[in-house]
Amino acid sequence: MKSASGDASRFPVFYTVIGGITASVGLELFLHPHDMIAGGVTGISRLVSLYTQEHFGLLLFVLNLPLMMLYSLSTHKPMLLRALPGLFAFSGSAIILSPFPAVSGHPVVCALGGGICIGLGAGLAARHGGLLDSLGLNESDDGRPSALFLTQRKIPLIQIVMLCNGLLLMTAGFVLGWEPALYSALSCLAAYETTRLMFTGLTRMVCVISNNQQTIEDALYRRLRIQRISVGSPVQKKDEIKKDLVDKKTEKTIVYHVHLLDLQRFKAIIQMTDPQAEMYTLKKE
Repeated sequence: MKSASGDASRFPVFYTVIGGITASVGLELFLHPHDMIAGGVTGISRLVSLYTQEHFGLLLFVLNLPLMMLYSLSTHKPMLLRALPGLFAFSGSAIILSPFPAVSGHPVVCALGGGICIGLGAGLAARHGGLLDSLGLNESDDGRPSALFLTQRKIPLIQIVMLCNGLLLMTAGFVLGWEPALYSALSCLAAYETTRLMFTGLTRMVCVISNNQQTIEDALYRRLRIQRISVGSPVQKKDEIKKDLVDKKTEKTIVYHVHLLDLQRFKAIIQMTDPQAEMYTLKKE
């Protein structure tokens, strides 16, 4: 997988291994002592381990390996070789950390802390070509399938993953109790958002098209202390802003880097200053 910055890492295996260890810390020191589970094959492995008495780390490796092999064969990509170091680290460190007690006795703290650790680990591994959970596959540009064909219909893989995680959390509610299941859902949400931030970062590039540029610039600087980026700046070239959006309305275009926490205030200020203004949030490639 291409990293979010577009630059290949010089030591991808090192980062995937660190990602696996970080994710296992979230599981064994935060979630599992409170009977919480993660999503995907990781959560399935935990439920199976509770019934079979087999070690979670061993089941994590055994259940993930066939699915990763299947994806690797179906896409004709050496995905398995890239995923194995992180998967080994994830499973092995889970075995080593399992005897240790929970970091905190508060379930909310552990749900959030565990989710953040899992998200950091999964995001770090994915940014450098690894994969910690075979159900963590999503739409990407590295040859992994983004959709499956079932009964002549193309179903986005993200929908299948969400359905599997929903069924998994419902099963956990019946098996472990509904309170741990709800905390598990909170942990899954924290993990998802953390992984997403690993790829998108904390800032967004917003393109504003308006006839009242100076008024908007003054209002944004006065209230948020942010300044525009020139349309022809290297930052914009690096992020490949769509030419048709800039070329047609260059003289009316203002571009800003906006922090996520300021995004709603930024939009509100634009709307109050110029209700006719158009805004486009530019995604990272």
